[in-house]
Amino acid sequence: MKGTSLSALDAMLASLSNATIAQYTLPLKLWWRFCKERQGIFSSLSIPLILEFLSTCLSDAGSYLTLNTYYSVISLISSKDIGSHLLLKRFFRGVAALKPQRPRYVFNLDPSPAIMYLAALPPYKGLSLELACKRLVTLLALSTSQRIQTLAAIRCTNIFFSDCMVIKFPDRLKSSGIGKSHPIFVFRLLSDKPCILSLTQTYLELTQGLHRKNCDSFFISYRQPHTSVSSQTLGRWATAILEAAGIDISIFSAHPTRLASTSYAARTSIHIDEICRTVGWSRASHVFARFCNRCY
Repeated sequence: MKGTSLSALDAMLASLSNATIAQYTLPLKLWWRFCKERQGIFSSLSIPLILEFLSTCLSDAGSYLTLNTYYSVISLISSKDIGSHLLLKRFFRGVAALKPQRPRYVFNLDPSPAIMYLAALPPYKGLSLELACKRLVTLLALSTSQRIQTLAAIRCTNIFFSDCMVIKFPDRLKSSGIGKSHPIFVFRLLSDKPCILSLTQTYLELTQGLHRKNCDSFFISYRQPHTSVSSQTLGRWATAILEAAGIDISIFSAHPTRLASTSYAARTSIHIDEICRTVGWSRASHVFARFCNRCY
C-alpha cells in the first residue's frame, strides 16, 4: 500500500481476510511481472500503464469479475483514487460489453425433493459417520440459509446445549462488518424428522475421540486421519445429498441452497424482514429481489 507507514501497515492488512489475500496473490504477481518487463516501477500507477496491463489481461480473463479483481489489487496499492478516472470507467464499460455478466442460475433450486429425501432416510441411530456428515451439512445449509463457508467456521467450543442447541460465531466471517452482529443458530428438539438437534447429538457421539489434538472444528473428515475440512469439502457433501435426492447437479451445486431456502421461506409467508435478518442482509439490500425471489 503505497504511502503507508510501517506502523499503520499491520492494521490496514487486518482489513483484508485471508481469502481476499489469497485471491489477490496472482494479480499482484502479474502486475509485478508486467512492470519488470517494461522496466517500470511496481508502485508507479500511471493510468496509461494500468490500462495497458488490464488490456493484456483481458484476453485471458474469463469474466468481467476477474478483470475487476485485477483492478481492485491495483487500487489497493495506490494512494490515489484511480477508480474515478474517466478513462478507466470507459474501459470497464467496454469490458462489460465484451464480457457481459450473466446470472449463474436463471431459476432457483426447489428444496422440497432434498427435504423429502432427508426425512425419508433411516433413523439417526446406527447412522454411519459419512452419512451423518452429509445429512447434517445439508440440513444446516437449507435451514439457516447461510454460506457453506459459514458452516465450515463452526467450532465445537461454540455449541451449547440446554433445552435447545445454540451455535455462536465469534470468529470473523465473510459477512462480518462494523456494527454487524454475527449469526446465532438456535435449534429446538422436534418430534418429527428431520431434526437438526438430534442429528447434531448423533454426529457428536460418532466423532467423540476422533478430533485431532488442537482441532476445534465441528466438521471433520469421515475418513482417517479425521482432520478439519474446508468449505469446498462441505459443498461436495451437500451436493452428494442433492444428487441422491434426484436434483440435477449439473445445474445446481451446494451454493443455491442459500437462495433456495430464502425463496422457499418467502413462499411460506415469512416476512422479508425476518428473512433478511436471518441471512444477514441489510434492509436496503437488493440481493433477495435480484437473485432469490425467482420461480423454481
